[in-house]
Amino acid sequence: MPDKKTSKPILFLLEHEFEDPDLRGQRFFCRHSALLEGVIAGVAELRERLDIRHVGFPRPRREVIGIVGDSDQSLPKLVLPSGISSPHASGEHASRQYVSGSDRILATLSELYGTPVPHP
Repeated sequence: MPDKKTSKPILFLLEHEFEDPDLRGQRFFCRHSALLEGVIAGVAELRERLDIRHVGFPRPRREVIGIVGDSDQSLPKLVLPSGISSPHASGEHASRQYVSGSDRILATLSELYGTPVPHP
């Protein structure tokens, strides 16, 4: 599978705008994905260092399952290349660690690339 050979971390984000079938008639955005999109826009080199993929809201999220298995489809998620590890990892699948949640992802990006961290 080509994703196992990529040298870039894969950042899965929810699509910018989506509908939730359980809450018909409303459109939503994911505040955690939006936060990461803002950081990426402000720290230009991140866009080149990450393989950014937008995924639809409905489950199953097959593209995510194909890389991290079916036990954790929550987004946002950063999948590290094989051989790269982080103390912020939330799990591992097929010899690749992944990091779930915007706070942990921001900490991992700072650890890997020296990006700024949120002000306390």
